[in-house]
Amino acid sequence: MSARFTRAQRQQLRRAERAVDRMSPIEREIFLGIRVDELSYIEIAAMHRITVAEVEHHFAGALRILDRHMHERHHKWWQFWR
Repeated sequence: MSARFTRAQRQQLRRAERAVDRMSPIEREIFLGIRVDELSYIEIAAMHRITVAEVEHHFAGALRILDRHMHERHHKWWQFWR
């Protein structure tokens, strides 16, 4: 398997990196903890001394940011008033 990425894959990776950069620190830590470190919601809640419901809330926020950036749906409302 080649280590080279196609242009589309590189663009997708850059969009994902920008999305992670846009997350708040807690959203970023929770998102990376769940997706990269494969920690459970309970483990993350214990690490950050928050409830599992708060972990779910922050993770959902991170996913919204990721979705918006991956699908390039982050238009500002005033762009439609031109």
